[in-house]
Amino acid sequence: MNKLTRRNFIKASTVASGSLFLPGLVRAQAGLAANNKLNVALIGGGGIAKTAFGECEDHNVIAIADVDEVSGAMGFEKFPKAKRFKDFRRLLDKHAKELDAVIVSTPDHTHFPATYAAMERGIAVHTQKPLTHNIWQARTLQKAYHKFGVQTVMGNQGHNFEGMKLIREWIEGDMIGEVTEVHAWTNRATPNSLNALNPLPAQAIPKTLDWDLWLGPSKAADYNSEICPKGWRWWWPYGSGGLGDIGCHTLDIPKYTLGLGYPTAVYMDNTIDFSHELNDKKPKAGAGTYVYEFKRADGKLLKVYWYEGGHLPRLPKTLKESVKDPKDLAQGCLLVGNKNTIFSTGMRPTSPRLVEGWMELRKQLPAKTLKRAVGNPVKELFAAIRGDIDKCGSNFDYAVPLTEIVLLGTIANRSGKKVEYRPESMTFKDKSLNDYIKESVRKGWEFGEELI
Repeated sequence: MNKLTRRNFIKASTVASGSLFLPGLVRAQAGLAANNKLNVALIGGGGIAKTAFGECEDHNVIAIADVDEVSGAMGFEKFPKAKRFKDFRRLLDKHAKELDAVIVSTPDHTHFPATYAAMERGIAVHTQKPLTHNIWQARTLQKAYHKFGVQTVMGNQGHNFEGMKLIREWIEGDMIGEVTEVHAWTNRATPNSLNALNPLPAQAIPKTLDWDLWLGPSKAADYNSEICPKGWRWWWPYGSGGLGDIGCHTLDIPKYTLGLGYPTAVYMDNTIDFSHELNDKKPKAGAGTYVYEFKRADGKLLKVYWYEGGHLPRLPKTLKESVKDPKDLAQGCLLVGNKNTIFSTGMRPTSPRLVEGWMELRKQLPAKTLKRAVGNPVKELFAAIRGDIDKCGSNFDYAVPLTEIVLLGTIANRSGKKVEYRPESMTFKDKSLNDYIKESVRKGWEFGEELI
């Protein structure tokens, strides 16, 4: 951006130096608050939004938009001076010129319009994962990232963890040899209720909720408490199931550490499940196994398996014997090499380790060569706005392909077909799948069409 804005002055005031720099004049002209505090708006004031509260306490929360007075109460109470809105479009109309950042913490189906509306006004954005609800939205946000020149980040916190950097350093340091396969899993499932053709019965809309605004771009539908405020993730018009919920966390591990691009094929094979080798529990309804096929730079095929709802890979004997609490295996990732295997427990890389000979190998790990993140994605975004860093790690050039990888899996689930994607044209080999690329939206919710 070349125009003179408050956001440009913030960056100037942190990177400029020497006698020609007049910070008092800069602040007076730009209207900056003392100590370079940023002006922030929250779109979505409750639920996952609370993960941003700690960082926002050090800045000015100007306004909060939430369609539900009950769900948004957490943010309203935390930041009582913030102006309150139900419609984020009205918030941006009124406060865009004074905002430096917007944090989007809404259900998946409204991530895109809220994010795009902020970006086109020149405002930096932090958007929860998965970045969007469909592939067209994801690619449009990537175009917007370049067109509007704002700082961006997706809220897949594990990307900034120390463990993520360690795993990549171990792989590049040849600690496990050539990676031959990857297994990632979550105990969360994609239940059969994820079916738009099986609507729930209509219920009375709570007086605290603007249901029409909650639906946003989605087609008109009856309210039911199993969808809103918390059950939306399990319904295709609004959410993306277990894969959409956790995939941008755990599948980020192989994407980042192995430098994966787009898969050549994605399909489901529910016969692949070794959970019986670990326990007697039956997988949840809607449990499944997804198979991603990637072509490596050397031309070799790499399969990445995603398990959910209780399905599990065949776990190394050493790993099963070393884990005292079965809960430590409820979610995780295995990167299998021809020399050793890396295991990361949980949905994010909190404490990775080598499966074989860890007690000795931990004493001779490769040097730390990768640059570390400045903190969580919100802190990282604020640092990027100030000019302390060039850009965020999970900026939209990175987050969009990761989101598309996750969405391709949901398309394999929804269609029951083998998905062979052509990322350059955003089309599929099977033309019948092209309808999944972009959803129709209601009038008044047409964002980003000018970037087609």
